[in-house]
Amino acid sequence: MTLRRSILAALLLASCALHQVCAQDNDELGLWSEIGVEKAITKKWDAGLDLEYRAQNKARFSAGVSTSYKPWKWLKLGISYNFLYTYKPEKYKNKDEGEVGSEYWETGYNHTPDYWYPRHRFSADATGSIKLWKWLKVSLRERYQITHSKARTIDKFKYRTIHEKKYDFDDDWNEVTWFEEYPDNEVESKYYSAYTDQVLRSRLKLEYDKKRVPFSPFISAEFHNSVSVGDHMLLQKVRAAVGSSYKFRKHNEVTLSYIITFDMYDIEDNEVVRQHDRMHAINLGYKYSF
Repeated sequence: MTLRRSILAALLLASCALHQVCAQDNDELGLWSEIGVEKAITKKWDAGLDLEYRAQNKARFSAGVSTSYKPWKWLKLGISYNFLYTYKPEKYKNKDEGEVGSEYWETGYNHTPDYWYPRHRFSADATGSIKLWKWLKVSLRERYQITHSKARTIDKFKYRTIHEKKYDFDDDWNEVTWFEEYPDNEVESKYYSAYTDQVLRSRLKLEYDKKRVPFSPFISAEFHNSVSVGDHMLLQKVRAAVGSSYKFRKHNEVTLSYIITFDMYDIEDNEVVRQHDRMHAINLGYKYSF
């Protein structure tokens, strides 16, 4: 079996196993697709455009421009801007209070409708890399990322039913009880002020990189640390990836990988996220370089 078939078979098996894991643990599975164009301006300087769409519960579309410069063979510096358009899924929260059948209790829920909202992201990064044994490329990327979200007002709906126990007597003076129900619904407009999130992203990547071999399998781990909450860094998420890129016809490259993300902290809602709610994604990318 060729190397190409081996990699494709391994990714197929991983995808099947991933489907079983998600079905058992109720984890989220998404498909990330991206396409990019990169132009070499000089031997050390290039610029690029890219588009990305993430099909998942919190779907996202992004469009960006970037440029990078390599002052030395082992160091690459880059800056970028991305416009993000993010989908916020609808949210339900149970609000039952009191014991059913008691003198007084409430049933109901809160509902926040789904909506899309824009963000602007600026990034600056530095990537250092070394080559070991002429085939293993080890790189460390440090990226400083600033994401700005505009202010917005969202309507939130509160649906309540009040249950109250009533007493009376029939014609024979026997006590009779029943329950009266009173609807108590309201709409609340919640204002989200504009905010800017600053994150330091640290990624370690190991990649098979050998001349005249079109495949480049890789594995990576990345830590997202927010520096805009309090006076210390706060771990937002941990992301790991495994996959391979394939170069063909000189200017073309496709990438297929599996990505898992552990969300630790939701900066927008200012709350800790349950760590067993994982995000799994199959990432498919294409880049044209010239």
